[in-house]
Amino acid sequence: MASGQNREILSEYKIGIVGRDQANSIYQAVHLGAMDAARELSQRYSIDVELIIATPDASQGSSQASLLPELFTDDTDGFIISPLADEAVAYPIEFALKLGKEVVFFESQLEGIEPMAAVLANEEEAGRMAAKAMLEKLPTRARVAILTSAAPSPQLEQRLAGVRATLGFRRIEKVVATEPNYHGAIRAIQRAQEEDRNDHIRGWIFLEDWPLLGMPALPWEPGRIPVVAIQSSPSAFIYTDRGYLEALIVHPYYEWGYTSMNTLVEKLHNNTTPEEATILTQPRVVDWRNLEAYRREWQTWFK
Repeated sequence: MASGQNREILSEYKIGIVGRDQANSIYQAVHLGAMDAARELSQRYSIDVELIIATPDASQGSSQASLLPELFTDDTDGFIISPLADEAVAYPIEFALKLGKEVVFFESQLEGIEPMAAVLANEEEAGRMAAKAMLEKLPTRARVAILTSAAPSPQLEQRLAGVRATLGFRRIEKVVATEPNYHGAIRAIQRAQEEDRNDHIRGWIFLEDWPLLGMPALPWEPGRIPVVAIQSSPSAFIYTDRGYLEALIVHPYYEWGYTSMNTLVEKLHNNTTPEEATILTQPRVVDWRNLEAYRREWQTWFK
C-alpha cells in the first residue's frame, strides 16, 4: 500500500537537451542517458524533472538556433547542449546565461562562453588509443595514412595530435583530407591508394567514421589493410562484421547525457557544483574481445 501512495513533490524542474542532429545516432544514446538520470534523480529527491528533447531534425530544416528560443518560451530552468560553433547559437546561450539559466555543455564548448559545467570528450586520448590499436597490427616500420576533414574541427585537431604523438613522424605516410561525408571520404581514400604506387600505406586511421556510414566500398579486401576508426555511428558494425576494422575508439555517449543531467539537477536542486567545471570523459577501445557487449549497448540505446 505504501508504494501506491502519492509521493509529495518537493520541486519541479524543466530541462531541455539539445544535440546537433536527430539523424546522428549518438544523440539517441545521449537522450537516453539524460532521461535515465532524470528518472533516478526524481525518485531520489522526490522532485519532478521534465526533460524536453530539442535536438533539431536537419532534414526538416530545423536547427539549434531556431529551437533554442522555444526552450525559453517553455520556461526551462536550464538546458544541456552540444553547441555548434555558430554565432546564431552562441547568442541565445549567452542570453540564457544572463537570464540566470543554468547551462551544461557536452561534447564540445564555445570559446568565450563559460557554462556552469562542460562534459567533454578526451579527444587527444582517443587519438592516442587509435594509434596504439594500429601499432598492434602494423608491420615493423610500416607506415599509415590518416583520414581527417578538409576543415578540421578543434576535436579532430586534438585527435590528430594524439595520433602523431603516439606514432611519431616516421610511421605516418600522409594525412588525407576529405569532405566530411561518406562519398567524399571514399573518393579521398581511393585517390590516396591510387597515388600510393609503391604500397607505402600499410594501414589507415580514420579520425571520424565517414567512410563507414554506407555499405562497404573500401578499395581493398577485408583483412588486407588494418583499419582503426574513431566512431560516431553504429553503422561501423557492418565493417567489423565483414573484417575491415581492427578496432573502434568510442566515446561514452550515454554517459554524456547521464552526467550532464546529474550535474545540472544537483546545481538546480542542491546548489551543488562540480569541483571542476570541465568534466573530461574517457574513450575506450572496442575490438573482437568486447564487440558483442558494445553491440548490445547500442541495441539498448535504440530501444
